[in-house]
Amino acid sequence: MINESKKRDFVTQMIELLTEEKDTLATKGYTADNKISELSDNKTACDQAELQQQKAQAAAKDATKLSNEKLNIAYKAASDAADLISGMLGKDSEIVKKMRKFRN
Repeated sequence: MINESKKRDFVTQMIELLTEEKDTLATKGYTADNKISELSDNKTACDQAELQQQKAQAAAKDATKLSNEKLNIAYKAASDAADLISGMLGKDSEIVKKMRKFRN
């Protein structure tokens, strides 16, 4: 199977070849203008779609980072509360025993 990069290169190379050899192809009865236009339009569309994909990936990465940061803040606050309660009530308290089960 051809990878994405090679497919993109192939489209570009075909546009260049058809453009460069348009006159030679015309002598054989093939008018390349419509195909060049079609391929160019398709290439522009796939380039724009790839750009959108890259933006979405970057946004997802940023969202994951932010989510993890917020989770760490929330976890630390919960852990601090557990430590405070444990310190106040002692490790043998039923409440503290319940809290210990939360992390298991």
